[in-house]
Amino acid sequence: SKGCKESFINLLPQFRDKTLVVENCHNYKEIHKLAESTAVTLPDDKLNIVTVARFGKEKGVLRAIRAASKTGRTDKFRYFIIGNGAEFEQAKTLINELKLSETVFPLGEKENPYGYIKAADWLLIPSYSEAAPMVIGEAACLGTPILSTETSSSDEMILESGFGIVCENSEEGITNGLLKIINSSSLLQEKKTFLNSQKFDNQSALKHFSELIK
Repeated sequence: SKGCKESFINLLPQFRDKTLVVENCHNYKEIHKLAESTAVTLPDDKLNIVTVARFGKEKGVLRAIRAASKTGRTDKFRYFIIGNGAEFEQAKTLINELKLSETVFPLGEKENPYGYIKAADWLLIPSYSEAAPMVIGEAACLGTPILSTETSSSDEMILESGFGIVCENSEEGITNGLLKIINSSSLLQEKKTFLNSQKFDNQSALKHFSELIK
């Protein structure tokens, strides 16, 4: 992404003239196939939010759980977290302490998370820092809009693309972002309609790669 390029050049400005952007490539056909092979049914009377991430500090999962509690609207949504890692047990303890066992569900690691991504209403990325996450394109092609904290590539990959919304990179920012999607069914419909109207392919990425090797 351009955001990754700028972060790299800020650190190593001597490589400015040797650095080009090649976007992520996705196997869109395989992503759809995997989503269909593990179809998931989520509660249709709740807003369903999913995070797919390693339970590491940089991924911000613990603050996302705290933010969920702070919305005061835990009866309106369900939050499913797929992944494992150093903070997994801490996350389970936090869920119990905040009395969120009927709202937040740590599902552990899943070899194929695409059924959950497709079934969810929103994908939440609560990270402290990110480069250009593959999961953005994966969720978008499955018709699931993204709520992300502001990171290196979030504006470019989520706002400019129309794939979702971006919130301040803080616990309060995530809380406000959650409240925004909880309180606006029209925003969800708008984003889903847009995503389902898009054609997802790798033409732009392949064009950039071709220009690079020339």
